[in-house]
Amino acid sequence: MAEIGNIHEQNGILGIDAGGTFTDLVFWSEADGTAIASAKTPTMHSDLAGTIENGLKLILAEVNPEQIKAFNLATTLATNAIVENKLRPSALVIIGYDQDIAEKYSHEKKFGTDLVYQIRGGHDPKGNEAAPFDEAAFCEICDAILPEIETVAVSSFFSVRNPAHEIRAREIIRTKRPDIHVTCGHELATELDALKRATTAALNAGLIPIIIELLNSVEDVCTRLGINVPIMVVRSDGSLVSMDWARVHPIETVLSGPAASAIGACYLAKAAGFVRGSCIVDIGGTTTDIIYLDEGGHPVIGTRGTTVGGHHTLVKSIDIFTFGLGGDSRVRFSKDKELLIGPRRVRSLCSAAADNSEVISCLKDILAEGTSQEPIVVFRGEKCRVSDSFEKRILSALGDRPSTVSRLLKDERLLNMGMIQLEEMEKRGLIQFAAFTPTDALVALGRLSKWDSCASELGARILAGGNLESVAGLCTLVCEKVSQLAVKNIFVKRLSTQGFDFARHNGAISLIDFALSSQTSLPPALLLKLNTELIGVGAPSWAFIPRIGEILSEEAIQPENAGVAGAVGAAVGTFFLRYSVLITPLAADGGYRAHLPVGIKDFEHLDEAVSHTVEALVPWVTERALNAGAKRPVVCHKREDTEALVAGGIRKIHLSTHIYFDVSEDLAK
Repeated sequence: MAEIGNIHEQNGILGIDAGGTFTDLVFWSEADGTAIASAKTPTMHSDLAGTIENGLKLILAEVNPEQIKAFNLATTLATNAIVENKLRPSALVIIGYDQDIAEKYSHEKKFGTDLVYQIRGGHDPKGNEAAPFDEAAFCEICDAILPEIETVAVSSFFSVRNPAHEIRAREIIRTKRPDIHVTCGHELATELDALKRATTAALNAGLIPIIIELLNSVEDVCTRLGINVPIMVVRSDGSLVSMDWARVHPIETVLSGPAASAIGACYLAKAAGFVRGSCIVDIGGTTTDIIYLDEGGHPVIGTRGTTVGGHHTLVKSIDIFTFGLGGDSRVRFSKDKELLIGPRRVRSLCSAAADNSEVISCLKDILAEGTSQEPIVVFRGEKCRVSDSFEKRILSALGDRPSTVSRLLKDERLLNMGMIQLEEMEKRGLIQFAAFTPTDALVALGRLSKWDSCASELGARILAGGNLESVAGLCTLVCEKVSQLAVKNIFVKRLSTQGFDFARHNGAISLIDFALSSQTSLPPALLLKLNTELIGVGAPSWAFIPRIGEILSEEAIQPENAGVAGAVGAAVGTFFLRYSVLITPLAADGGYRAHLPVGIKDFEHLDEAVSHTVEALVPWVTERALNAGAKRPVVCHKREDTEALVAGGIRKIHLSTHIYFDVSEDLAK
């Protein structure tokens, strides 16, 4: 590889995966498909653009900005904003919905916004107007709410069959306030399920200002650093869209990071060449994602829509099963002496001590107390909004230095209650815990040479009850427990995707637990068999994926650059867009209706409806693809007719026709 000093000469694509714990970056060679440079930097949730800038500076130490020919970003920003309830003020206007059902849904806070307004109107399943759109009432609502909010979502009943009322509502809003962002439900999904569509629209509206601020900040960072290429964003299905598209459709970026990991793992492991399906195990600092690929190496796309933060949406995403287990999962014992790992994330003792030497003295104080307890060192958090006198006392006692739980609670009468309150403060970000983690177990065992090993060893001694001889045994047990928890979730997910109903078979989980518990005996009493290729990615995967493979009777694959698979997936991702149009019979006397994105259109004959739909939609979809970032879009379409036999199987009747339009990028040079 030709270099000038430490600067590489090759051109390439920059892929970034801004994860919950670390942000990974990779500069990927266009010529030979290898990583020219890669970097990891801790994710600062309060400053994601600053995090990306820190990582870019590491990459630019090895790469000239002019060599970067593309910039692709995967981010957890949308997911975090929904889960943490940090959406911007927005209103949802629903047209023609059942009042009682909508009120119940809103009362249960399932829409994603508290500002929900109901208006008369809507259509029926055929696209006929069920009731006139009450424009006067809608205008009154607009006059009241538009000065107070940043975005508006509009969702009309059966708008996917006729979007006329949503389109008219958008026209009225833009007349009254041209600068406001309006999200229409029919633009985000073509599937039925009015409540999910309204939720999707509401969440999208609340995300728009957040994603705009991030992408504008990233664009500014790139300008300052001399990176002058368009920014593309990874969607939930693993495809790439332009920054402008993501600004308007941010809901499509939920699960962006795991989707990028799936694409990266498939590429790195060359899964397209396998003769059977694959299971990707992406182990991060906070969570582990389980993703299955089919025999062609393609991620399975979920059919039910994505659920995020308890909100059910119609967003299509890679079928991902996520659970709280990672390198920074909290390790502790229950009252019954059961070893617990996760789901909460804490900072590892070794990394905390590397940044602050006082962590060691805190751990020594805990060890000197001689009681069996969890080695927790407490830091001040990023948030400072306190709610009671207890929290004020804790923050005052804590100051700017780390402390121990016993010091902070020394004046409290009820220590158990005090610990519960500290846990609540930690969840809300007022304080931060550094505690023993699987990363510490690896460091204490000498399997990982990083940060401050003394802190990990002290934490292990405290957790082992002060017994130095038990440290190695404890750490080995922690590593084994991580592998077994991963295996259990992999196996449960695999059976679930095959249609196995665990709710109907109460003993199934117990049987899996028994099989796992017998793994330490030789030979094991019961073996688990996955029967798929097993691919491990993520920073800590090297430590656990071989053992996971042993338990599942599979040889695990850990490809090169597995630690930055998400960034690789962002770099090698491609453009893809799908849109579908439904054609339905009008009535018994004949005729067909095409439910087009701009409204309905009726025809006498089915072939005429199909021909018009293709003729009208190819340029429409092409323009949509260009807006989404495609440079040379190629549109393919296919027709699927649904028919039914009647009159005892003598005659066929037409039920519906779907025309699917798939748009990909012409990659020919």
